[in-house]
Amino acid sequence: MAEFNGTPGDDTLDGDSAGIIDNDVINGLAGNDTLSGLAGNDTLNGGAGDDVLNGGSGSDALNGGDGFDIVDYSDATGGVQVGVGGPSTEPPGEAAGDIFTGIEGIIGTAFRDILTGSAGDDWLSGGRGDDTIFGSPGADRIDGGDDADHVEYTSSDAGVNINLLTGEVSGGFAEGDVLTNIVYFVGSDGFNDVLIGDASQNSLSGGGGNDVIGAVGGQDQLIGGAGADTLDYSHGSVAVTASLATNTDSISDSFSGFENVTGSALNDHLSGDANANVIDGGAGDDTLDGGAGIDTLHGGAGLDALDGGDGSDFANYQGSAVAVTVDLLAGTGSGGDAEGDTLTSIENLYGSSNADHLTGNDARNIIGGELGNDTLVGNGGDDSLDGEAGDDALSGGDGNDRLIGRDGIDTIHGGVGADSIDGGAGNDVVFGEAGDDSIAAGAGADQIDGGAGNDTIEAGAGADAITGGAGIDTASYAGSAGGVTVSLQAGTGTGAAAEGDTLTGVEQVVGSAFADNLGGDAGNNTLWGGAGNDILAGAAGADVLKGGIGNDSFAYTSIGDSTVAASGKDTIADFTTGDRIDLSGIDADGNEANGDTAFTFGTGGFTGVAGQLRVVDFGDGRQGVYLETTGDKVPDAIITVYSDHALTAADFVL
Repeated sequence: MAEFNGTPGDDTLDGDSAGIIDNDVINGLAGNDTLSGLAGNDTLNGGAGDDVLNGGSGSDALNGGDGFDIVDYSDATGGVQVGVGGPSTEPPGEAAGDIFTGIEGIIGTAFRDILTGSAGDDWLSGGRGDDTIFGSPGADRIDGGDDADHVEYTSSDAGVNINLLTGEVSGGFAEGDVLTNIVYFVGSDGFNDVLIGDASQNSLSGGGGNDVIGAVGGQDQLIGGAGADTLDYSHGSVAVTASLATNTDSISDSFSGFENVTGSALNDHLSGDANANVIDGGAGDDTLDGGAGIDTLHGGAGLDALDGGDGSDFANYQGSAVAVTVDLLAGTGSGGDAEGDTLTSIENLYGSSNADHLTGNDARNIIGGELGNDTLVGNGGDDSLDGEAGDDALSGGDGNDRLIGRDGIDTIHGGVGADSIDGGAGNDVVFGEAGDDSIAAGAGADQIDGGAGNDTIEAGAGADAITGGAGIDTASYAGSAGGVTVSLQAGTGTGAAAEGDTLTGVEQVVGSAFADNLGGDAGNNTLWGGAGNDILAGAAGADVLKGGIGNDSFAYTSIGDSTVAASGKDTIADFTTGDRIDLSGIDADGNEANGDTAFTFGTGGFTGVAGQLRVVDFGDGRQGVYLETTGDKVPDAIITVYSDHALTAADFVL
């Protein structure tokens, strides 16, 4: 074994080249040294300085020491598989048996190498040959060298962004990297990468995640991989014709695994496949064909032809800087990005952030207004219209429509059909019109007219004007943050969500989860107390009273509040232990001269004394409460009670 020592300067030291002594120890000491072990199992110690260590053949120990040190395999006779931390478990060629310490860089061979960095800032040079270099944490300098070289970021802990046109390299393990002489890239495994090629022939593979892969110069090999990936032609300088169904384009690229495609700034023809595609034409007069599946087509600027094909497809104008007018029934568009557009087999629309006018057809449409004061018209079909932000005007037309106003002062017309309407925040004006509608006006001082049909109206917070219209209509306070007091006779509401409300043409009321006081009118009302200890007073008419959870009170103030005849007879639908039937508001003998007389609870028939109360069990869960106020032994009022127990005097306030 021979030992060689350098000087404090920059030395070039070679081991025994004659083969007499194979195992050398070479110490570079200080300085930027170049140490070569040649044959044998050598130990190379770089010492201080930025050193280059070449062990040559044999199992070498390569110790960089201080400084930025590089292991050099450039004169090896075959490819190597090696990382900055040392060779792989079973490396081929001259790296076999080598041990590294204090190494920051690697120079590969003239053959096909596999090089891997470390967690630090590494320098990896592939040299000649078709090399594969794995990116790692740290700001690395990666030079593929000659031939067709790959960089893979499959182990990255986040998505990577690589743009060969601009030189941008960022994100995940690519952050801070400098890439030279690389044309093939593989992104991260499971994150969202952006890989943009250049004018040369590139190979770009996204791996897992929702990746964007840019085709630029043509004749590229592009693989989307798992996830919803986008084939992007926006960086190119020629118009393209591309089909996701056939995986072909007009610039001789080879691609697969893409769900979405973005065109250039020129006149492109882009086609989807049988899956749900997003197709963006960009600028230019584009032709977009969705094919089968639920597709989203962005025409962008220019006179575009949008054909959704089979499936329920969307035309999306969210990127337009100017308001758009789009009519699916006519198949035309104007204004902003919609100017000159034609639309075929498009069922759904998204508008811009401006004041758009969007009209559906007779199919089932989904129309979103986005920002701006929009006008949305559904026409026929069971449509879903969403005004989003802004003071919007929504009209469902025929069909069972879903209409959402959201923020702003919205005007909503349900049209014909059983519509579901949500005005959202703001002082909205809502017309349910014909059909059994469900209306939630939301916060704000709203004006609500149910129109014809049996409507349910939940006004929400704010002083609302509620008109039920024709039909049996319900005012619901189920979502109120506190108890409410509502009188259909007076047409008023107070407390929590009912505060300041007026009610006209409403027959039924649903209370909150708190203690409510609900009163009917002279008509046939249904009052639901919900949770909480509620007071329900039906007044005249054949009322149905449902207390719900809690200790509820069913209040009567006049003998005429419930009659013997079915046309005015009340039903208490869910009497449970803890509830009370409050008759204290009725003068039991009808004689004012005697003062306010209480009823007497008894069994058997009436005895001819005014002010008697009798309970009859019908045996099917129903009990009849009979009230007699004149002494003629004939009941003057009957209340039907569905109870979980036999009624006793304790169940009444007499």
